[in-house]
Amino acid sequence: MNMLLSLALLMSSVANSPQITYVVSMPQPENHYFHIEITVKGLKGKEHDWFMPVWTPGSYLVREFPKNVTEVRAWDLDYVTIPVHKKDKNTWTIAHNKKDFVISYSVYAFEESVRTSFLDADRALFMPSSTCLYPTELDVPVTLKFIPPSVSSEFNLSQVAVHWKDISTPMEQGSDPWTRICHSRDELFDSPVEMGNHAVFPFKAGGNDNYLVMTGEGNYHADTLVDYLQKIIDEETAVFGSNPAQPYYFLVNNTQQRGGGLEHKFSSAIQFSRDGYGGDSYKSFLALMAHEYFHIWNVKRLRPEALGPFDYSQENYTTSLWIVEGFTSYYDDLILQRTGIYSKDEYLSIAGRNIHNVVNNTGDVYQSVADASFDAWIKAYRPNENSGNVEVSYYSKGGVLAMFLDMYIIGQSNGKYCLDDVMRAAYDRFYLQRDKGYTEAEFKAVLEEFAGSSLDNFYRDHVHGTLPLNVNSFVSNVGLEWIPGEADKTAWFGMRVTGNNTIYSVQPDGPAAMYGLNAEDIIVAVNNVALTEGFETIRQTLQPGEPVQITVVRRGLPKTFTVVPTINPRPRFTLQPVASPTEQQKMNFRKWMQEEH
Repeated sequence: MNMLLSLALLMSSVANSPQITYVVSMPQPENHYFHIEITVKGLKGKEHDWFMPVWTPGSYLVREFPKNVTEVRAWDLDYVTIPVHKKDKNTWTIAHNKKDFVISYSVYAFEESVRTSFLDADRALFMPSSTCLYPTELDVPVTLKFIPPSVSSEFNLSQVAVHWKDISTPMEQGSDPWTRICHSRDELFDSPVEMGNHAVFPFKAGGNDNYLVMTGEGNYHADTLVDYLQKIIDEETAVFGSNPAQPYYFLVNNTQQRGGGLEHKFSSAIQFSRDGYGGDSYKSFLALMAHEYFHIWNVKRLRPEALGPFDYSQENYTTSLWIVEGFTSYYDDLILQRTGIYSKDEYLSIAGRNIHNVVNNTGDVYQSVADASFDAWIKAYRPNENSGNVEVSYYSKGGVLAMFLDMYIIGQSNGKYCLDDVMRAAYDRFYLQRDKGYTEAEFKAVLEEFAGSSLDNFYRDHVHGTLPLNVNSFVSNVGLEWIPGEADKTAWFGMRVTGNNTIYSVQPDGPAAMYGLNAEDIIVAVNNVALTEGFETIRQTLQPGEPVQITVVRRGLPKTFTVVPTINPRPRFTLQPVASPTEQQKMNFRKWMQEEH
């Protein structure tokens, strides 16, 4: 088929496709309802199913978004009611009998997170994956018209003074800034929309236009953040050799809620503490931004075969989240080192802490990182007091495995290759050449190509298995060693206690469990003295081997236990350069740090 014929068929298909227009209004934003009307013209057939996703890509949990939908109704353009039948938890059948029609419904949106829609009198985060119905059997362009609260008295029913002037989204602009176009189902569900009165800081990086969108007050300095973001984006672009995100939006909500981020193909939704930019704490913000931006390659384009095209109505299982999230977690810190945001010593300290947290995690002997990936849907986003005892994080352990693979490849190739070469080659082969997800075996083969040796044992023991990691066998490739640090001689109970002195979790092999303490116990006294400060402060004054009376309130009743703390059996190790590195180790270290980059 020649190019002209292909173009003609494409234009004919677009011309014959139905016209779908969403009108999204917020007449009383303080009530947290988006009101949505979908006008549908030219849809053939007598009835069609319309669905809403139950999860959003990047956050692997079925969140049942349709639970927030109310009053789904439909009528034709003569205002004659059309039957609507609820088919299952996230699907509605519209019996329009070949007529053009309108679907109307409301969505309650009051969960302030990076995954879900949110609306109040100050701002709106419109996430199409949790708000938009879409025809089940079609994949066609759509138009969205947003009506902010104060556009006209016709729509502004609010008694609260609201006037929004800003809208930021990667969606293509239509006839005006408040009209947007999405060309496919995936593009729609992957395009968050921030509305309200926010600050926008445009800048160039990676050869593209970028926008730092800051919602809410914060102690940030925009010029400084933009300068760092330019360096991060340019450095990440260098890893892959090209940058597909034109343009890109960082949608940042400054709030009191805990931080987090969710990646999209041309944007990210970020949540960060409004007071978290002071001192060196801004570096955690930059690491989060580096993480989410790295995802434009690793997962949004270079991806496991289960992660695109998506099934939005159920779980999409893969054993490779340790690659898409773990490798990204490794690179977010590494990129900050390469750009000079972290000093070399600072980065080695972070890398050492990451290794320590993984090798000393009690769950490491129970769950492999591949199983953690596969079970994300039922475990990772639903932790309980025992999760830390029997589970691993595909972020944390995946990041450490990525680091070890990087060091191994550098060592095996005598400094010729590193993990960058793997990522660039995989991106080219699986995305640029065929735009198809990879299998586990295919990605492993790329790793082996640059390592020059089989990784069968590594995958058996550390990806699908739970054997302990021989840290020094990896870090020695780049002239480092993993050695015991100074012993912690304070009293160890084997439990985590929150700031309000509630026991959050208890390790099964620790003194707290041995002597009867439980998660959810509230500590009220130590050695018959009522607590007036945090238990952690008191713990520093106690001695290993000396009995301690701990009084708790359990389900409303007081109980006292005598507990004998010990020394922590999991000593802290440190990552540091070997005393006398070989010339090859020196060269490998420079390769790892990209000092000649």
